[in-house]
Amino acid sequence: MSGNMSIKTYIVTLLAIPAIAVKAQNPFVQTWYTSDPAPMVHDGTLYVYTGHDEDGADFFWMQEWRVYSTRDMVNWRDHGSPLALESFSWADDRAWASQTIERDGRFYWYICAHSKISGGMAIGVAVSDSPTGPFRDAIGKPLYEDGSWDHIDPTVFIDDDQQAWLMWGNPRVYYCKLNRDMTSIDGTVQRLLMTEKGFGAPDPDVRQEGKRYRDCYTEGPWLTKRNGKYQLLYAAGGVPEHIAYSTAPSPVGPWTYAGEIMSLTDTGSFTNHCGVTDYKGHSYFFYHTGHLPGGGGFGRSVAVEEFRYNADGSFPIIHPTAQGVQPVGTLTPYARVEAETMAFSHGVKTEQGDATGVYVTDIHHGDYIKLQAVDFGQKGPRTFTACVASGLRGGAIELHTDSLGGPLLGRLSVPATGGWLQWQTLNTELSATATGVHDLYLVFSGRKGPKLFNFDWWQLHTGLAAHTETVTNPMLWADVPDPDVIRVGDAYYMVSTTMHLMPGAPIMRSYDLKNWQTVSYLFDRLTDSPRYDMQQGTAYGRGQWATSLKYHNGRFYALFAPNDQPGGDTYIYTAEKAEGKWTLLFRMRHFHDASLFFDDDGSPYVIYGTGQLVRLTPDLHDVVAGSERQLFERDSTETALLEGSRMVKYQGRYYLLMISWPAGQPRRQVCYRADRIEGPYEKHVILQSEFGGFSYVGQGTIVDTPAGDWYGIIFQDRGGVGRVPLLMPCRWTDGWPMLGDADGHVPDSVMVSGGKGAPTPLVVSDSFDTTEPGLHWQWNHNPVSGAWSLTERPGYLRLKTSRVVSNLYLAPNTLTQRMEGPLCSATVQLDASQLKEGDCAGLAAFNSHSGVLTVERRNGKLWLSQSAQEVKLSEREKAVEQVLVDEHQRIRLRRPTVWLRIDADFRPATDMATSYYSLDGHQWTPVGRPFHMQFDWRRLFMGTKYALFCYATQSTGGYADFDDFNYQKQ
Repeated sequence: MSGNMSIKTYIVTLLAIPAIAVKAQNPFVQTWYTSDPAPMVHDGTLYVYTGHDEDGADFFWMQEWRVYSTRDMVNWRDHGSPLALESFSWADDRAWASQTIERDGRFYWYICAHSKISGGMAIGVAVSDSPTGPFRDAIGKPLYEDGSWDHIDPTVFIDDDQQAWLMWGNPRVYYCKLNRDMTSIDGTVQRLLMTEKGFGAPDPDVRQEGKRYRDCYTEGPWLTKRNGKYQLLYAAGGVPEHIAYSTAPSPVGPWTYAGEIMSLTDTGSFTNHCGVTDYKGHSYFFYHTGHLPGGGGFGRSVAVEEFRYNADGSFPIIHPTAQGVQPVGTLTPYARVEAETMAFSHGVKTEQGDATGVYVTDIHHGDYIKLQAVDFGQKGPRTFTACVASGLRGGAIELHTDSLGGPLLGRLSVPATGGWLQWQTLNTELSATATGVHDLYLVFSGRKGPKLFNFDWWQLHTGLAAHTETVTNPMLWADVPDPDVIRVGDAYYMVSTTMHLMPGAPIMRSYDLKNWQTVSYLFDRLTDSPRYDMQQGTAYGRGQWATSLKYHNGRFYALFAPNDQPGGDTYIYTAEKAEGKWTLLFRMRHFHDASLFFDDDGSPYVIYGTGQLVRLTPDLHDVVAGSERQLFERDSTETALLEGSRMVKYQGRYYLLMISWPAGQPRRQVCYRADRIEGPYEKHVILQSEFGGFSYVGQGTIVDTPAGDWYGIIFQDRGGVGRVPLLMPCRWTDGWPMLGDADGHVPDSVMVSGGKGAPTPLVVSDSFDTTEPGLHWQWNHNPVSGAWSLTERPGYLRLKTSRVVSNLYLAPNTLTQRMEGPLCSATVQLDASQLKEGDCAGLAAFNSHSGVLTVERRNGKLWLSQSAQEVKLSEREKAVEQVLVDEHQRIRLRRPTVWLRIDADFRPATDMATSYYSLDGHQWTPVGRPFHMQFDWRRLFMGTKYALFCYATQSTGGYADFDDFNYQKQ
């Protein structure tokens, strides 16, 4: 906010500046009155943090702060209000000017508000892991207050030496250093020395009455640096305000007045407040006006101008315009576009809710939303999809290009949906198309007078969307890491990592990128090492990793290098049908996290490691001598992990996608691009985002649809459930496959066209009435032949003891299935009558930390116990060195048949498994304690699995029979 109480009261009585008509695109937010813009560039997106003036206000009665973002400077997305007075227990009024900054992957929002503690204005700080929130009070109290009204309008700046500075104040400038945590003050708060030379006028306490000064600092400081010189921009001259600035060799001065930047002009507001930033090679000046209809001194609106610094780094005079700025990019309509993204709008407002986030509302006949620089591509759209809700009568959305009355692409009818928040996703085929770059107008029509409908998002498709699916992220809330995905015709095929589980390398199929079915495995078992049989160690966390899947000349190919020992072989498998039998084609030297790639001329390549390439012979049996290349060298930002190669060719260019984990930063996805496969390559960060409260999003690939849309499938570490794949739009921007929504974030849901209905679920119940385990089951390591049966007792799975072992982690023939989030439950009936002394059988939430329900025969009696078990493995051989068992409860069983159940809760910050037993399969009794599931990449490196087990600790020959494995997910 700008000003103090006495100034504002004075202004109200003396000034009444009428609003002027809106032209072009300044102000760039038209749905709300916004003020005090504070820009911040992060990860390719420009964010602007603003205040919010209430409609019809007679003073600065401001209640919350808002966030807007853009990637092209003309289309702005409204992220709503992630921070309000209610976020601070100590604040009760006047959510005035603020600024946000990023440090060490977190975002710190410095605000000022009226304090009910001191009765004056106070400086506060909120924090978030995302630039769009949600934000929370970082310290639960003001960062600084002393009862004065001076403490308003904070600006924050991190210097080249990484020292953070905070400044604020009206009518003086206060400053302090911040500690590295950004939430505490280093030392004491001080005041800048204000002189006539420094600011055009001295400190207010020593100004001479009647003397006319050149200028004077008023409020709204903005600290920045250019060409080694510090610049402090501020609202100046009292009221009405203009923007001036001073320069200094250090943040504390001595300061020298440098002149005006935005002179006193008719902005329609008697205050002004500015922020500056560079973005995509351009320099921008943000300020506010009163130029929205009904606006004025207490109804302000943010605006932006592009400018060029003078040769010496000083500011030119910047004039406010109605035209605003030119685009520096294009908007891709073939990925989901939030309806609250707009270059200009008429009549509409935005609201936000827990289910949908921000959406467009207050839509009436004749209202519209304009998007600028929309790239329709070479094919042009054929289908329009929108998510809408209407409580009464609905209306329509018309799509026009270039102007309100421009060419009509099509019209979507919106019916009554049963409520203003009862959302429906609707499609319409377009009657015309457009190619290239145009402005797009979404024009709303219906009965004149009443509100028509609410509008959440929209998307164009290059094909006819006969069937559409909304994919909610995670795409699969289960352990499906290292995905590679290809499309063959209308089917998508995905391969993932299952390491020490057999059969291995599952191939999954989908027709809509939502419903996936396991259709085959590359191999039944691995035999290179006795550790795959849990002899001389184990293969936990090793085995099959990061398989590359390709289709070439009518055949499927898959390449992976088992991670069981340094220098191990690389396997190449092939099949005529992905659903059929895969055969081993050849083995060759080890290629870590490799991508198999067939060029347009059929030449096969392997890209592996950190940008290394070899060419293979046409039969894939050997490396072509002399073909090895290092495609690029790491740049200075790649200081840690860089692997997970996936090579894709698009419009004649080569795109190598890799995971990147720079030191001190979250994991991200990068892309290296070249016109020739040998290079030279250039790099771009295409995704750096958290999702659902978890970071570590990275590694995967991109795939196109039959309609020509592109999507990314990237996995995320998500706690005890494991590593889950996320689906997101892929937007080709300036020749780069940018992942995520318009702001580069993983969306909550994605609209996908196509599909043939839902196939078999990923995890399923089983009545064990077959002769072989279904594809949904995997053995823990190679199974022991003859030590299991589905035929000896029809309708039951019989697990037999085949060797004497000391614990669950060495038990052969443990049978597993994935768990799924957010909630899942599995029950199984166990007949333990044939267990021998010392035998153990049961159901586990199996991982390096396991929650285990065990039925054990001890001293001739059967006992049921619930325990937490943790395995310790040797570093090299992964030998089981120790298993720590914490038994929580033990119960004597009077009969050999018992039903076991484990419920799993994978909602954020939960990861809990709860155990139950039953003596009749209907009445369930809790047993033991809830168990906290964990993901540990150092040991098993997998998500928690449901596991059925039976092992001997004294002598072999016993067995357990399992029936009716019942699985439920919600």
